[in-house]
Amino acid sequence: MTYRRVSVLAAALIIILFITRAPASLMGFALPPAVKATGFSGTVWKGAVAHVEIPLQSRPFALGRITWKLNPIGLLWGDLIRVKSDWGNQRVDVTASPALNGSLQLNETELRIDLGWLRELLPLYVGGQLRADIESLSITANGTPTSVNGRLVWENAAWRAIGGDVSLGSYAVDITTTDAGIRASVITLKGALQVDGAVTIAGDNYRVMANLSGPAARNEAFQQAIALLAVPTSSGYRIELSGTL
Repeated sequence: MTYRRVSVLAAALIIILFITRAPASLMGFALPPAVKATGFSGTVWKGAVAHVEIPLQSRPFALGRITWKLNPIGLLWGDLIRVKSDWGNQRVDVTASPALNGSLQLNETELRIDLGWLRELLPLYVGGQLRADIESLSITANGTPTSVNGRLVWENAAWRAIGGDVSLGSYAVDITTTDAGIRASVITLKGALQVDGAVTIAGDNYRVMANLSGPAARNEAFQQAIALLAVPTSSGYRIELSGTL
């Protein structure tokens, strides 16, 4: 073996060693300035950060401790990165494959979160816990979902009203994708508000249809809250919405 080949091989080994041993703190340079991350450990390929906060509507949203694992082969096929987050009862576990065209594929995604944080972002006075188990989710570069398969469960749902919380119940949303588009069926698991409905997404168009009935549908505070979205029926209320994403 010539001296030149030895030098090239040595340089390659040094580069590989540097890449595999690169400290996790280098990931901090890839984060947007608004994201706060402290306590990096491990390497770029398999590391952790003790605490992360991201801005949502100018308010900090804590993700807590985050761990990640990169799979270089995922650049060619398969999953590129797996990210886990834990913060109290909040849990996020997602495997992602970003594409060069800006689209994103998520697989085996698990989410556990308290919906109280929604009130910090949107004028939705809701409570309860959200559990999401998504087998697959494909999103275009502009954020439009093209394929979703999985289940969402809203447990111990409540409507936060000035006169007191209105207990609603627990609900499941089963999501599937066919050639006709994305369809989500809403069912009631238990509770004072009975919900039966469906959500469909075909291209950029969506349609929401739901029937609301039960004791909670007769609550005055709840009726005032949904007055702009629903129309009265003989058994409760009906919601019909459609538009473009």
